[in-house]
Amino acid sequence: MKKLFFLFLFTAVAIFSIAQTTDTAKICRIGIFVNLFLDSSFSETKYKYDNQMPRHILPGLDFVEGAMMAFDSIKNGNRFQVFVYDLRSVSQNITELKNQNSFDSLDLMIGAVAGMEYKQLSDIAFQKNIPFVSATYPNDGGVINNPYTIVVNSTLPVHCEAIYNFVLRNYATANILYLRKKGVQEDRLAMYFESFNKTTNGGRLLNWKMLAVSDSVPASFFAQSLDSDRVNVIIAGSLDENFGAQVLNNAYRYNKKYQLQMIGMPTWETLKDISKPEWKDFSIYYSTPFYNNNSVKWTNFTKTFSDKTFGRASDLAFRGFDLSYSFSQLLLKHGNQLIKNLNDKSFRWFLDYDFKPVYSKTTGKPDYFENKRIYILKRTNGLVSRMN
Repeated sequence: MKKLFFLFLFTAVAIFSIAQTTDTAKICRIGIFVNLFLDSSFSETKYKYDNQMPRHILPGLDFVEGAMMAFDSIKNGNRFQVFVYDLRSVSQNITELKNQNSFDSLDLMIGAVAGMEYKQLSDIAFQKNIPFVSATYPNDGGVINNPYTIVVNSTLPVHCEAIYNFVLRNYATANILYLRKKGVQEDRLAMYFESFNKTTNGGRLLNWKMLAVSDSVPASFFAQSLDSDRVNVIIAGSLDENFGAQVLNNAYRYNKKYQLQMIGMPTWETLKDISKPEWKDFSIYYSTPFYNNNSVKWTNFTKTFSDKTFGRASDLAFRGFDLSYSFSQLLLKHGNQLIKNLNDKSFRWFLDYDFKPVYSKTTGKPDYFENKRIYILKRTNGLVSRMN
């Protein structure tokens, strides 16, 4: 892992020098904003962790390494000047970067950030008319009236709408149970699903039973609500992974007697026990905006990443590559018209996206652009397949 860290430092220096030998054609300047924790990883020039790589460093490092590989693979790579900013560095936090006027000459910002850093970068993007690609934060962060912010990791309402539409298309006549526990977040999820289910005249498209339980799900709960004559669709309306695991565990005992289709929130993608052997013949569905289809491109990237870094390519490495490859070339092709051409598919690599404006209810103008392309995945018999 130590080799991986120093490989990153070398690569960062190398990519900055690429643009120094270009001709008079316009150079596109791109900022990559991540949390690398370089300051706290070194004592003067000595690396603190010997041959280990602390877990908190890996996400940002993987994202940057993926981005570097993208720029290395672009034929017009000499048209880009790329700057990697470690927002955990004393000299590269957002306040210092503003003081140094580092944003003034950027043409594109790509950030694997969250919370306040997301909001600050979004505000800067608006002030300076720079497209800001938010790669990982699944939230709008309170951003309004800002058409320069592009949310790639879709927000919860978009996931809920995709799940609802999947049920509507495939299980409209099923016995649908919406299972939830008490909680503010659960209230919000239920509100999203109820809003999608309303017709223009105030009716309901799907007839489901909304069932509330305490934090624990009793096994006998399902016996009272399942229908032996129809398919039973159970939607777990909570982001709590422990709640999801309880729902799956207690429903599974009825899997032989009833036809069960288990549907969870996007957090089920990383559910700890999702691959446990006893669930292998269970039909489990969840939503995600990032889908590994095991194509030749995915396989080649995985091997190249491993060869270069001596590590395994994480989802963040794929995202770093995919977004850097796509958006940098969109910038080169469309220049300051990039926002109007977000859905130009010329440079898609791993994934498809569908960017649409999210309009303000007060001004009627875009608050931001969001990726509406959600994949519904099904896990059964140890295999994951795409349903849409």
